[in-house]
Amino acid sequence: MQEELKKDETLEELDFNNPTYSFIPSGYHEYYQQGYYLVCKSCELSHAIYIGSEKVMVGKDKKGNPILKKRKEVGLK
Repeated sequence: MQEELKKDETLEELDFNNPTYSFIPSGYHEYYQQGYYLVCKSCELSHAIYIGSEKVMVGKDKKGNPILKKRKEVGLK
């Protein structure tokens, strides 16, 4: 099997330590909560921040940043 892969000239060898593409998120993010993560889909590549099981997003502040509260504070278990 590996010999077949070595002979196949259509395969591209990638160096993940030196990528050809770099992603730098913009300064503004449009977050929504999905499970234990805050997910941003407004950037070129979607990305997420882990907030855990103890917090919930309850809204956004004036700058558009997410407002997080403990689940117990909003009446959730």
